[in-house]
Amino acid sequence: MAASPPWANLIGALVREIATRLPCKFDRVHFAAVCRSWRESLEQLAPLPRSPVLPFLILPLAEGPAVSCILSDYATHPAVVPDWARYARYIGAYDDGWVFLSAAPPQGPQHHLLLDTYQFDRHINLPDAFIEHHTGALLPLSIVAAALSFYPDVDGRCVFAGIINVGPIPQGRPMIAFWRIFDPVVPGLFSGPLNPRREWDAVDVVHHHGAFHFLTQGEHIIVAKPEFHYWWPVPVMPQVDWEFRCFPSNRRGYNQQHVKARYLVKSREDLIMVVRCSPHPGQPTSAFKVFRMVPSQRARCRQYIWQRVPSLGGRMLFVGRGCSRSYEADHYPAGIVGGIYFFDDGFVQDQVMLQQPQYSCSDCGKWTESPAPMVERCFPAQGASSYSPQGWRLP
Repeated sequence: MAASPPWANLIGALVREIATRLPCKFDRVHFAAVCRSWRESLEQLAPLPRSPVLPFLILPLAEGPAVSCILSDYATHPAVVPDWARYARYIGAYDDGWVFLSAAPPQGPQHHLLLDTYQFDRHINLPDAFIEHHTGALLPLSIVAAALSFYPDVDGRCVFAGIINVGPIPQGRPMIAFWRIFDPVVPGLFSGPLNPRREWDAVDVVHHHGAFHFLTQGEHIIVAKPEFHYWWPVPVMPQVDWEFRCFPSNRRGYNQQHVKARYLVKSREDLIMVVRCSPHPGQPTSAFKVFRMVPSQRARCRQYIWQRVPSLGGRMLFVGRGCSRSYEADHYPAGIVGGIYFFDDGFVQDQVMLQQPQYSCSDCGKWTESPAPMVERCFPAQGASSYSPQGWRLP
């Protein structure tokens, strides 16, 4: 018989010590698979302490998706997904591994769904059409971003809120929609405050303190509380309690930088706005500005302002439409510091210019504020994708 390799004879205490220094779950699986004696040593010891899991960056590679893990120094790991979802377009994410996708079946048009990436046999079909009120006709739609009132269930209590484009992305003007988990179509669309100005176009959505909050292009907030009074599977327009929070724009300059995107993030009981900037249109991300929503002390009636956040204070912000999350850096191993992690959700060109959409997938990384503000291109480099932008897989 062949002699055992020398590392197979490590004592259990050393095996455990090495394993505790591997915060990434992928690395721990690979570590246990090195040899039988290591695996048996880990099985006999008490469960290893684990840091809370952080989001993985989904890389839509040409050969199929992979993920990049921050806790393993941005290493790339294969992503195991069903064959039918390997080339689906990423839309967004929800906690516990749920991912919003737009998939194209072998026959027929594309369809939207929410896939459980922990159990691939679990997915929730999402609407592909809406009811046009004036005619009653069913018209196609594209989901730009979506948020849930709480964890997806099957008893009808979960409500979805979405930013919708009528027609293919990025054409058309974004609309607001609400639907229930079993609705086959969206019962109707809303255009916010019915204001023709683009500053009221929705660009992001989160569920916060029992209501959906939509951030607009003009950095205002639309608060919506939809109520469905009929809970059997019949598409019906909800009654919506609206609140329109108009924010003054003074003292919120971006030093003549181009604003690439705006995101809403729930962090430490606050609702914060993260603004992503570049020197000029078409150039890579170079800076971020962070603001906190606070009541105005000067207004006679209830108004709000965006207050500049001078420091992240150890927060790790992962930003993306409908899927931004906040974590505390001190909950993780030394070397993990606060910052803003971002992915590339842009197009190489407008979809109308191409028979097949192209996604650039290069403008991603981490922004840190100390010792000097800078962007680090820390994630693995990849070329443009023909089927999806990048995205987060949330733990």
